[in-house]
Amino acid sequence: MGKMPIWPNANHEKDVIDILIWNRWLLRVLGIWPLVYPDTTRIEKILAMFSFTLCWTVLSLFLVLTSIFTFTDRSVMSEKMKMLGPLGYVFFSMLKYFFLVIRHKSFRRCIKILTKDWRMVQEGYHREIMLRDAEKGQILSKFCIVFMYCGGLSYNTIMPFLSQMPDNEQNITIRPMAYLGFDILFDLQLMPIYVFAFCLQCFTGVVMFNITTSVCCLAAMFVAHACGQVNIVLTRVENLIKKECSRVKFEQCMAIIVQHHVRALKFSASIENTLREICLIELVGTTLIMCLVEYSLITCSKVGYTSYKIEWYNLPGKAALDLMLMITMSRHPTQITAGRLISLSFTNFGNVLKTSVAYLNLLRTAV
Repeated sequence: MGKMPIWPNANHEKDVIDILIWNRWLLRVLGIWPLVYPDTTRIEKILAMFSFTLCWTVLSLFLVLTSIFTFTDRSVMSEKMKMLGPLGYVFFSMLKYFFLVIRHKSFRRCIKILTKDWRMVQEGYHREIMLRDAEKGQILSKFCIVFMYCGGLSYNTIMPFLSQMPDNEQNITIRPMAYLGFDILFDLQLMPIYVFAFCLQCFTGVVMFNITTSVCCLAAMFVAHACGQVNIVLTRVENLIKKECSRVKFEQCMAIIVQHHVRALKFSASIENTLREICLIELVGTTLIMCLVEYSLITCSKVGYTSYKIEWYNLPGKAALDLMLMITMSRHPTQITAGRLISLSFTNFGNVLKTSVAYLNLLRTAV
């Protein structure tokens, strides 16, 4: 098989910088950019070490405080259920953060392959194809960043004040916080300490948002690049059929196409090997959190059960019939659905897992 000729792309450095721009800023905040991109300065590595230590410290503090509040007698059942969602989110965010660090060599290898592909672009229209697919990945990355930060920061900064509780029986002002449990360590009645704790929660949220958006941006960038390489292979095949050439030249062109295709397939396999644990964590984490939200919504079904348990037979004649309306309405609780096709609940979550395992066994048997 003939080797693929290399004609360097004069703009490859600028192209790679433009593609990595969002990942560079997001991973710098997390302190792992020098791990995935070797061409960094000493100052960048020192700052990355500081950011890495700070991020893990605030995440660990958040996890410990919320866990103590949730799983001890400091909270009632309603508060425990309310905190399971944030607690699960920070736990799964730390797992994704962990695998971002563990898999840093795989991420670095994928970025090296991506950089080499941009450097060895052979035709001007090949670069245009790669730029077009890279732009799609950039658009997806921007959407993820805007969506996460708008929703997340709104929850951390606006929602606590919209749901502010009145003063309690001791005439003590209950200061709004996005997440409960920080009063274990901080005296929130003192304004400077309250401001510090509130800013600490916001910063912790930013770290968690960066973890999620970093995974999405890396996946979008890698998949967009793989699509660009496949599109170049398709273009080569189309041009090969259109051109009339000798048998020797045809075999050389065909060898180049096959080699390019194999490189694209190997890069796609590297993406799957790099992101598989993180994707599993993302799937399980988001599904469980949505199921918790679903649980919170369907607690109105307890109204019918409570109405049934009371001593309704001691009520006056027609008064007992009024309870039938409440019981009937509670049989159809509000549900969150995926496209109105399936409700998001623990039962359906288990069904999806069983179906996926059965499908995997079928594929293994067929292959």
